[in-house]
Amino acid sequence: MTTETAVSATASAQTSTHPLDPMTAAELQQAAALCLAHHPSDRLRFALISTQEPEKSAVTAFQPGQSLDRRAFVVALDRADGKVYEGIANLTTNTVDSWQHKPGVQSIPLLEEFAEADAVIRADPGWRAALERRGITDFDKIQIDPWPAGNFGAPEEQGKRILRGISYVTEEKGSHGYARPIEGLVAVVDLNAGEVLTLVDEGDAPVPAADIRYDAESQPALRDDLKPLQIAQPEGVSFSLEGHELRWQKWRMRVSLHPRDGLVLHQIGYEHRGDVRRICYRAALSEMVVPYGDPSVGQYWKNAFDSGELGLGRLSNALELGCDCLGEIVYLDGIVNDDKGNGRTMPNAICIHEEDSNLLWKHTNGHNDGHAEVRRSRRLVVSSWATVGNYDYGFYWYFYEDGEIEFEVKLTGIVQTMAVTDDDTSPTAQRIGKNLAAPIHQHFFSMRMDMDIDGDGNSVYEVDSTPLPRGPENPEGNAFIPVQTLIASEADAGRSVRSASARHWRITNPNKRNAVGEPVAYALYPGETCDMMAHEDSAVGKRAVFARKQLWVTQYAADELYAAGDFPVQSTGGDGMPAFTAGDRSLDNEDVVIWYTVGTSHIVRPEDFPVSPVHHAGFRLRPWGFFDANPALDVAPPTAACICPPGECTCDH
Repeated sequence: MTTETAVSATASAQTSTHPLDPMTAAELQQAAALCLAHHPSDRLRFALISTQEPEKSAVTAFQPGQSLDRRAFVVALDRADGKVYEGIANLTTNTVDSWQHKPGVQSIPLLEEFAEADAVIRADPGWRAALERRGITDFDKIQIDPWPAGNFGAPEEQGKRILRGISYVTEEKGSHGYARPIEGLVAVVDLNAGEVLTLVDEGDAPVPAADIRYDAESQPALRDDLKPLQIAQPEGVSFSLEGHELRWQKWRMRVSLHPRDGLVLHQIGYEHRGDVRRICYRAALSEMVVPYGDPSVGQYWKNAFDSGELGLGRLSNALELGCDCLGEIVYLDGIVNDDKGNGRTMPNAICIHEEDSNLLWKHTNGHNDGHAEVRRSRRLVVSSWATVGNYDYGFYWYFYEDGEIEFEVKLTGIVQTMAVTDDDTSPTAQRIGKNLAAPIHQHFFSMRMDMDIDGDGNSVYEVDSTPLPRGPENPEGNAFIPVQTLIASEADAGRSVRSASARHWRITNPNKRNAVGEPVAYALYPGETCDMMAHEDSAVGKRAVFARKQLWVTQYAADELYAAGDFPVQSTGGDGMPAFTAGDRSLDNEDVVIWYTVGTSHIVRPEDFPVSPVHHAGFRLRPWGFFDANPALDVAPPTAACICPPGECTCDH
């Protein structure tokens, strides 16, 4: 009997062989050293160092073995004066190509700043006095969560670099801190000054008494009625990973971890009739935001932009065999920079495996001999996980044998909590325990996909199923047609889901026709999503304009990567999508980028505590005339599988 195994593709042991390869540890250190030589300061820190991606044309033309021009994109903070810099370090010529002060912006908080904020709050006399008034005297039992501050226009906060800290009571190792929130106590920390700028201390809700835990040891009993379930591939996996290039059956792509974006896929293509046909040049999370819907002083300001304000890649999990992924696994490490520019390895950050996915297609010939043709579906899974404070997010890309691509985000972890009085009847928070509630909130994920359907010249059509009016063309009232509307320019680029008309969007190439004379295309089919509840003129409404629509389309620009802008930390709005679409560029037969917003509204259930079961949301990209017929006709019929070790078959398969 085979057991689960894993093959590690350790990025730290590799050298860069392709223009899109992520930075190695040596390259990160080289980039940091170049910037420090250009900007000597013993307090220069690096918020982000990543590969500066070359122009698409250069990448597309690249051939294996060709010399590389390696450059690093750098965002740095000089803590001596609080200034943020953006630069390009040329690793090939050992020079700094550009170095620019970015006035009026804040970079992603440094890891050292989170630790400093914790220490500053713990040492603050006002914070300690607030705890003592609540009967709390053991300050070592307090868990402090530093949060991005947002920007609500408070005069005393403007021009400063700040975090907000909230507190919880913990009892011992393994204790569930989120079960015991200290409500109405918020410390605003000025990171540059190293002091508590403002201390909010309001409300009379008691600290919940129950120390609720979710670990296995704390449960009174565990289920023991499940038999083992083993996934075996005695001959190994069907895919190959060379460096960062992944191949599986007819699929081709490049896989990497970005310190801000997290999991990134490049150059997704499908081999068809001897050619690898282009589908998507770059696909990744652009931004996400979690706006909370409770108006109290301890909650109203919570609207974390987890990618742009924290950096999802640097929060990646080390995935575990048999838990996060099951079966024959290949893991890919990620390397991100620490605050001083050294490489920090994120082991097993990306999981790659195959899994059975039920049926691919089937038909039984009931008019003849009853013969059945059936094919099982197998899919390739590329995934990563990130933990952001209390929440855990899984990002999954699925690739199917018929050319379909599916994206899914999995949400789990622990809900944000708040303490409430016995007589609290607020409708914006749901009770989940004695004196314990969870504020209503939403999650929005903007997925940026640089589409290249058989080339750069693409157009996007919105498609709605529409009934024909009664008349000569519809005498029985049963007829309906698909109505296609070209999204011609960026003025019309913000679109909403409409399930009543089965709305979807087709990304077409008008320059290439299929066998029936129509443009080849891929169609985006929405999954679960929702409207943003925050008002348009609210602080988060102005900063997260992308979340107000489910689909945006823009003309490609290399520097337009983030739906809420390059620097969302303490931003006031107007960056990102509003700026991208302001020029009203043409979208007809252009190099287009689609931005799809996955959204969920979380009205918390008691069953979501003390840890939430996984919630699934996403979308699908399906070929629509991209092929002339079902491309999965050549998938072989299923055969009985041997699950014995190689050379030791005892099951006659």
